[in-house]
Amino acid sequence: MHLQRKIQLVLWLFVFTAFVFAQIPDGYYTAANGKAGAILKTAIFSIIRPHTSLDYSQDVSFFQQTDWNPNGYFWDMYSNIHRTSFSGLNREHSLPKSWFGVASGEENSIPMGNDLHNLYPSDGTANMNKSNFPIGVVTGTPDFTNGVVKVGLSTSYLPQYSGSAFEPADEYKGDFARDYMYMVTCYEDYSSRWQSTGTQSVLVGGTYPVFRSNAIALLLKWHRQDPVSTKEINRNNAVYKFQHNRNPFVDHPELAEFIWGKYLGSAWDINGSLPEEDIPLTVQPNPASSKLVVKVNKPTESTYYVKTLSGITLKTGKFAADGSMTVDDLKNDLYLLVVFSESSRKVTKFNVRH
Repeated sequence: MHLQRKIQLVLWLFVFTAFVFAQIPDGYYTAANGKAGAILKTAIFSIIRPHTSLDYSQDVSFFQQTDWNPNGYFWDMYSNIHRTSFSGLNREHSLPKSWFGVASGEENSIPMGNDLHNLYPSDGTANMNKSNFPIGVVTGTPDFTNGVVKVGLSTSYLPQYSGSAFEPADEYKGDFARDYMYMVTCYEDYSSRWQSTGTQSVLVGGTYPVFRSNAIALLLKWHRQDPVSTKEINRNNAVYKFQHNRNPFVDHPELAEFIWGKYLGSAWDINGSLPEEDIPLTVQPNPASSKLVVKVNKPTESTYYVKTLSGITLKTGKFAADGSMTVDDLKNDLYLLVVFSESSRKVTKFNVRH
């Protein structure tokens, strides 16, 4: 069920993104190319920080396009209830607005209060119980659970914080982790405002590394275990249409590794080149017409991303048992193939010729 929900409706992806991709300017991330660590994070900040500030009161109408499940209901990561109207739902800040000192009714006062990348339709009861707690692993008996999310005491951020945490479903943990990464990157210029439960648990302050070491470990773990899904790609494109900026950790998941993870200290290459320790992928045939076979350990447990040379993700999924994937839905062109397999990330290029 997890795999089906994470990579479902590939046809919908192509219908929807065909319109949105045309609006993405070439070279969107070029200014970050060749940067590393803190400098890379600030370069990304300079790219995504200029954006259109939306009206918080209109978020419900935005959600009808950013979070509408193609099966005909609002996509709620906080419950399994399929609602066709917004009744029973809230507008929820994934990274709590109080961490930036934004009070209820003041969401439009500063840009992170109405940032659509950080706002989601949320079951009202789950939202109330989530409060302004950090994401984390709930230990022991939860104070609240609806079978999808949990709220309760957590040891995720010991020793500085031993309070409650909000634990999403496994299939959305990466979504929440990438949202946190986006927020602390997009709002470097507001880092002096971080406060409340945020600085008691997750945030260390400043512009880098921003997250405490135990928070980095948890966010990277969730980011790796729950790779970018079709849902996230579609949502990123839809938000871009309104807000005119993107979540770079959805477009380029490897950025998290170059900023906080195993590639820290190495320069990021927008074209997909990796540090020397990563062995290149072997693919055949190349060019491919209908099927591409990749030599990788545990293919059914590996996740692939097909990207344009400018870094835009076109499709994602899991390999078949023989390491194959279909390419007959791609037009004749040169593409990047990014594969997360076990603890490694590998990249190669391939041609499609029908």
